[in-house]
Amino acid sequence: MKKLKNCQMNKVYQFVAFNGQESHAKHLKNLGLLPGTEIVLLSNKKNQPFIVLFKGTKIGIDDTIAEFIQVSEDIEKNSTNLKTLGEIGIGKHAQVVDFTVKGALKRRLMDMGLTKGVLIQVKQYAPLGDPIEITVRGYELSLRKQEASLILVKEV
Repeated sequence: MKKLKNCQMNKVYQFVAFNGQESHAKHLKNLGLLPGTEIVLLSNKKNQPFIVLFKGTKIGIDDTIAEFIQVSEDIEKNSTNLKTLGEIGIGKHAQVVDFTVKGALKRRLMDMGLTKGVLIQVKQYAPLGDPIEITVRGYELSLRKQEASLILVKEV
């Protein structure tokens, strides 16, 4: 068991307990963070809230609260670690799991056919690594590396 504050990004963990103030525990419970819930740390930048994903919802958690969240590693789920689309090798297949962006850019990516659960194949990278060409829903699509880094996938 470890503290959320010490977890690695893009790995699946299971929420075990909250050992802090009762009011914080009650708030997390009301958000749906119950023992056994899968939780993924998406961002742990210094001087910014921890961004976590659970039950399809992303929330920001202050580091003083993350200190008291106890999790255990989900070995079965981490055998297929989540990666960004930009980390997938040429010729590999992946399935879109989630996005690390909201708003207009997420809508634009979804309008291009990149929705949760869709299968994609990385066709090639440009000579300097940007853009990336992928096959999605039977057509070829080129994405900037920056856009590809906003898409969480698992290799299949």
